[in-house]
Amino acid sequence: MGMTINEAEFGAASMAQWTDMARRILKGAAPDSLDRIDEDGLVTAALYPVASDDTTTQFLPADPARRLTAGWHVCQPMPGDATSAQCRAVLENGATALLLRTADTGALAAQLEGVVLPAIGIGFEGDAATPDHYHTLMALASERGDDAGLLDIDLGLDPLHALAAGLALHAEAPAAHRLFRVDGWSWHNRGLTAAQELGLITAGLAAMLRGADSAGLNAGDIASRASVRLALPADSFAGVAACRAMRRLWDGLLSACGIAPTPLVLGGYASLRMMSLLDAEVNMLRTTTALLGGAIGGADLMTGFGHDLLTGESDAGQRTARLVQVMMMAESGLSASLDPASGSPFIEQRTEDLATAGWAAFQAIEAAGGLADAIDSGMIEGQAKAASARREQRLRAGDSDLLGVTLQPVAGPVPDANAEFAGISRPAAIVEHLRRTALASPPRLLILRGASDSAAGEERAMRRLLAMAGLQPVILGADEAEAITAARPDVVIGCGMTAVPHGLAAGSFRAAASILDSGDRLGCLEEMIGSKGGTA
Repeated sequence: MGMTINEAEFGAASMAQWTDMARRILKGAAPDSLDRIDEDGLVTAALYPVASDDTTTQFLPADPARRLTAGWHVCQPMPGDATSAQCRAVLENGATALLLRTADTGALAAQLEGVVLPAIGIGFEGDAATPDHYHTLMALASERGDDAGLLDIDLGLDPLHALAAGLALHAEAPAAHRLFRVDGWSWHNRGLTAAQELGLITAGLAAMLRGADSAGLNAGDIASRASVRLALPADSFAGVAACRAMRRLWDGLLSACGIAPTPLVLGGYASLRMMSLLDAEVNMLRTTTALLGGAIGGADLMTGFGHDLLTGESDAGQRTARLVQVMMMAESGLSASLDPASGSPFIEQRTEDLATAGWAAFQAIEAAGGLADAIDSGMIEGQAKAASARREQRLRAGDSDLLGVTLQPVAGPVPDANAEFAGISRPAAIVEHLRRTALASPPRLLILRGASDSAAGEERAMRRLLAMAGLQPVILGADEAEAITAARPDVVIGCGMTAVPHGLAAGSFRAAASILDSGDRLGCLEEMIGSKGGTA
């Protein structure tokens, strides 16, 4: 076999050569100076060694053959009062699965009128996830002459609260029908880290298997009845690793229980936590990169949301989120390969690290008595709040950025999110609140440019910080005393200076360096917005 173009043009390089090159580029610094630590304490390195042996394990979708021929399911959540026309419209425009929420079983027939049931996936959510809904759907399929056993059904029973109902259905339900769903996505949106979410899902699956065993059923048979819902963050690589790590944890759980390997249907749902009301069109980019992570990571089903979800999702927004997935499959061919990231040293290490951290989180839940007890005791809620607080502190300190929120913010009013999203722990909400406060009572801000070498850099940083709050300062030289007096500022920010200029009240002066070096830059902004000082 001949050499590839790359092999012909570039010789093989050793890890030592890569390290030496990195040191030269970094002017003598070690490559690990570029390492980054995430909120789970996991390291993302600049360089990874290539494994010398071929021991990589592929983490495949639940149905590899279907994945290669039909791709993953594009799932569209439907409102409880959705009409048959609406259901058909989304199926005609990209969706291949519906997530139904109607609590009224009597409405199912009308809702699915004209829908070819064996051609799509059907899931249930909330009050619609009941045995009655399952029986109604099966009866509807039989009435239409469909083979009800061929339906692709994900009933979505919570194994913590509806275990008995699901186990009762097990004897009558065709083997391909999934009865239980463990939802990590909802807890992600409330603040859990990636490892904590994986640990929670694993604990939910363990509770399901344990319950089946206690009921005298074969836990191995019940294993095939499960699906999980996992959050896909804006970071594509994080999504790839999360999907692969979830399958790694599932394999580990089955092995620990002495159960033969069983495919796990993994639903990837775009994070709501990443959404912003500021420059909401950027949410399209976030959703696309999130779905890309799920596509490469091997999700069996994915759901994206419209960029305008927080203020009332439009049909156009929903359609865009669906068609992005259609293009990924039809034009980019992302469904035509299985676990394409397999073998990448970074992805492999990240998968293993995340799975290890997820297993530790799972063990902590088990030590607390299992998932039900961990939730009832407030342990999981405490983890979510603590993680959210750390995330907020990083944003406040300027250690994390959000496009359209802290980076390249767009001026203008901020709409309110719908009440249903009040429980979502969105980092962007901090800046949105700051922007509303500033708009309601904008202070007169003046930047004084000093003569020191640091003045220009501090001025750029301060202007960017103020832009987050939608504030536009007046900029003057420190020697323009008459203009300063005429401006009558509420707050004067000195760039490249620390001493209070002559003629200014000490209470109105802020040194830019002290703000930029603060561990709470947003807190400094809040204080300035509320300040009504003035010149002496």
